[in-house]
Amino acid sequence: MRRIIITGAQGQLGKRLVEQLGQRNGLEAIALDRNALDITNDHAVLEAFERWSPDGVINAAAYTAVDQAEDEPELAHAVNAKGPENLAKACAKRGVDFIHVSTDYVFNGLSSLPYQSTDTPHPIGVYGTSKLAGETAVQKAFSEVGSNPKHWIFRVAWLYDCVGKNFLTTMLDLTGKTSPLRVVSDQWGAPTAVGPFASMLIDCIEAPKRLPEGVWHYGTEGPTNWHGFANAIFELSDVEQVVLPCSSSEYPTKARRPSYSYLDPLPLMTALDRQASSWKDELQQCLAELNRMKR
Repeated sequence: MRRIIITGAQGQLGKRLVEQLGQRNGLEAIALDRNALDITNDHAVLEAFERWSPDGVINAAAYTAVDQAEDEPELAHAVNAKGPENLAKACAKRGVDFIHVSTDYVFNGLSSLPYQSTDTPHPIGVYGTSKLAGETAVQKAFSEVGSNPKHWIFRVAWLYDCVGKNFLTTMLDLTGKTSPLRVVSDQWGAPTAVGPFASMLIDCIEAPKRLPEGVWHYGTEGPTNWHGFANAIFELSDVEQVVLPCSSSEYPTKARRPSYSYLDPLPLMTALDRQASSWKDELQQCLAELNRMKR
């Protein structure tokens, strides 16, 4: 039995990881939310490793309040940089495989081509800066012990699910309440369902030889913009809802968003001998799951 610690177990990704790990033979999920494990506390991390003796760790814990991070930089860095550092050091010291989840916000969004994992990061806000610091800390911790155990950093963008609070559920909640809806059309990326992403992470932690360690970009075939994503949600749900495009400048936020943050999924999919999914196909499957849940 391969024992896997999931941090941030009550988050959007964490819940899916715990659910899917529980369905895999030979894997045991140790689900730890922030109340069970404060990853910013190095002593708490060491105690958790002593107690559970994990074979692998997937770090799904993160400070994701992008705008609020501008007012709470110390907290954002504690969770997104110091926390991964604590976990990585503990894993590296004990020979435990480690997966860290990062974000498209490590880039400034000024590109017009799909971002590669080898592209130089350039974050434009506190959130992205803190996530990049976490990546750097993880890489440093493992570089000091050599190639054993393995570690991976997966950058992902525009995650959503059929439950919880995210863009998909927000749009569906707004159905009929506001017409027309106005959604920004000048931010480009790839909507990515949490379920398939969680499944891929588990595949890697289950069989570490499946994928070379390093930084990888995960995503779907795209890109589209938020307006296109919103329209697809209503069209595939057979819902009549007027959605008008607008610019980001019409809805200013405290933190700047990358205007283009499409992460190229092809190198990862090629390495895993898979095909990248269409973002619309994933959306359709997610909506189908939502309909099954309502029955």
